[in-house]
Amino acid sequence: MTHLRPVVTLLPLDDRPVNTGHVAGLAGAAGTLLRLPPAGLLPARGVPADMDGTSRWLEDAAADSDAVVVSVNQLAHGGFVASRRTTEPLARTLARLDVLRRIRAGRPDLPVHAFVTLMRTKKTDGAGAEPDYWERHGRRFFALSEELYRAEHGQPEAVAPARAEIPEPFVADFFTRRLRLHAMHLACVELVVEGVVDTLSILVEDSTVESVSTSEREWLESWIGRLGLGDRIGCYPGADEAGAVLTVRAALQHAGLRPKVALACLDPDALGRIAAYEDVPVRDTIADQVAAIGAVLVEDADRADLVLAVHPPGLPPRDWCSGPDQPERPSGDAVRLAGRVRDLLEAGRPVAVADVADANGADPALVMALREAGLLPRLAGYAAWNTAGNTIGSALAQGCSRLLAAGDRQLAEHARTLAHRLLDDWGYQTSARRGFLAAGTALRPDQVERELGELLADLGPPADKLRIAPGSVSFPWDRPFEISFELEHLEEGNDRR
Repeated sequence: MTHLRPVVTLLPLDDRPVNTGHVAGLAGAAGTLLRLPPAGLLPARGVPADMDGTSRWLEDAAADSDAVVVSVNQLAHGGFVASRRTTEPLARTLARLDVLRRIRAGRPDLPVHAFVTLMRTKKTDGAGAEPDYWERHGRRFFALSEELYRAEHGQPEAVAPARAEIPEPFVADFFTRRLRLHAMHLACVELVVEGVVDTLSILVEDSTVESVSTSEREWLESWIGRLGLGDRIGCYPGADEAGAVLTVRAALQHAGLRPKVALACLDPDALGRIAAYEDVPVRDTIADQVAAIGAVLVEDADRADLVLAVHPPGLPPRDWCSGPDQPERPSGDAVRLAGRVRDLLEAGRPVAVADVADANGADPALVMALREAGLLPRLAGYAAWNTAGNTIGSALAQGCSRLLAAGDRQLAEHARTLAHRLLDDWGYQTSARRGFLAAGTALRPDQVERELGELLADLGPPADKLRIAPGSVSFPWDRPFEISFELEHLEEGNDRR
């Protein structure tokens, strides 16, 4: 088949903008057409999707695509949240993977990239996306998870007391859910063995060093090693960035590119720190995300197609979603990193910034240092949101999409996605959301639109040519954690009036 530009079909993790619209923007910058399911197949707020309809859509779309990227959570369970809540028998969920076998049989040479998440153990009470018993027992489950990991590594003393804190039926239900998902992970590994799936990313969501998530990752890695599949299967921190990473990977592969990526970090020892919500050092997360996008790490920035400038986990740690009052830090590290970015750009090296200093938002000092130095419009990529894995993968995806951007339209789309990431990660997550949470007021879209409009103006280029599309601000899952908004070029807005 022949397309004017490559077509990538994506079955996303769920309907949230970061998994749909943001990926479409990156694909557009890379000169790729992204094919997403109709809205009716992606219900909001974690409601399970029509999995039979999804399967039919995926098979039909794959027949006329240049690559396919598939969330197994969506395919087998009807969504990210649904995969945590599922009580379906394992045989039924495994049967839904057969559509991938049919796709492979019909298109033997079609690149298929799959990703699946490893179930989290949330630290706090409150059901939300978890089963109802998490409302009262979330912290106790987290403690039990820690003690089980310690027991598996030679320290069994505290398991029984931790387990006794939770009604046994809830414990049995929780670990039955994890058992089903672990079996699904092994089934996905088998798809790689069969040649049905070309690459598989197993994303470890919201973990800690001592947890059952870490145990499950270690078990999976042992099988990956036994099978000699380390070059095709990765098991590493992340979740929401995977659709973007694998879509850009498909675009790079179609273009015959395997970018060389160098790191720039002013404190290399800090890359040995373990970021919040993760269980491995940041340097390991970087290496795995680079491999996931189909790039290769190199030592010398002069040989690199892209430099990833990393602002490493800061001390003391901050989490912009845990409360409005966060510790102040000296801004010197941020200013020095901005200086290093300037030097790299002046030497002709494309630079993407991965700010993992804080969880759930940007380090304001780094954004201001980059702005004051006039570097924001010159960046190939930027990210600073949620977890380190989310940020690193997103920064790489944006930076690699810039390597593929050719022509004014693609460059304009890249500038829009860059400004969107800056406004979301710094403007909303670090600034506006914190202010609203501190005031204890409801998040009103019109208020947030005004505040974000002011922050957008503060960014300067490339944001000075953009505005928030009127009425586009919303909270897609009716919670302050994430936001949806559209950016439009000023001339677009003028055309519509």
